[in-house]
Amino acid sequence: MARIDIISGFLGAGKTTLIKKLLKESFSTEKVVLVENEFGEIGIDGGFLREAGIEIQEMNSGCICCTLSGDFTKAIKEVVRRFSPERIIIEPSGVGKLSDVIKACERAVQTDELKLNMCISVVDATKYRIYVKNFAEFFTNQIEHAKTIILSRTQKMQEEKLREVVLDIQKRNPKANVITTPWEELAGERIVAAAESDTARSFIEHAVAATQQPHKHGLHCTCDHDHDHEHEHEHNDHPQGCSCGHEHETDDASCCEHHHAADEVFGTWGVETPRQFTRARLQDALNSLSMNSEYGNVLRAKGIVPVENGEWVQFDYVPDETEIRPCAPDYTGRLCVIGEDLCADCLSALFEV
Repeated sequence: MARIDIISGFLGAGKTTLIKKLLKESFSTEKVVLVENEFGEIGIDGGFLREAGIEIQEMNSGCICCTLSGDFTKAIKEVVRRFSPERIIIEPSGVGKLSDVIKACERAVQTDELKLNMCISVVDATKYRIYVKNFAEFFTNQIEHAKTIILSRTQKMQEEKLREVVLDIQKRNPKANVITTPWEELAGERIVAAAESDTARSFIEHAVAATQQPHKHGLHCTCDHDHDHEHEHEHNDHPQGCSCGHEHETDDASCCEHHHAADEVFGTWGVETPRQFTRARLQDALNSLSMNSEYGNVLRAKGIVPVENGEWVQFDYVPDETEIRPCAPDYTGRLCVIGEDLCADCLSALFEV
């Protein structure tokens, strides 16, 4: 029987990094298929996971709710038929609603071949307060419906601020396991053990209302650094309603409505290009994303591009944090930016593509 694991998280939380860790440390002897639903049409992460010998089923689509309703169940059945996996990992879009992903998975597992197993949400602790304020249900839905919540970047926070984040999470989801120890310090098997525990499993079908009881899981960070920056901006009420023309198989009448609100709030810009960058020029461009509002409110940027000396790099950007690291060559360079009110012409000019 194949197990389905959902590993979710808001934009840039670190879910792909967590998946790579678990594949290396916990699932190396298992036959694993990753089903990836990226926001936008330019997929970036799949290629890096294929390097680990993992089968990838990409489901890039502008209409997320349509993908998760009709095509999703068919895709899972096809994965089982073609690969006979022991474990299927679902990596939803960073702006998808975890509650809808769970419903889609519950429809898919109504056979003896599949079992819904882990349901993890990765949460960037350093951006928790600002994301709760600015993105409301898009962000908190992934907290309220997870069995296990793994906080990323906790080593960058003061202990008191981390405690405040944990207490708020426990009010929103008192039944979830909360892992606060930086995952670099934890073996993958320890993370899986927490996520597959009986207490976590009992939560899988329930949305939990906020309560008053604090939770006792997790170890706290004691470093002196604080990167809890608050670059706030206000949102107007976002338009609701679906106008895509598709029928949606769902038990929740609001599923399509919420997802198309996400499509209207968040935008994506992506391009494939043979352009060769220099590391310095690429770093300057990424720095400009947080320094200049003309590009829009950029929440996530990632890509793989050729640089000098015939080398290739992968880059990842979230506000206040950029990483550029060497990687294997790909068939062409690719860039993807996700955010609000993006200016496509400005981004094209910035990256000179």
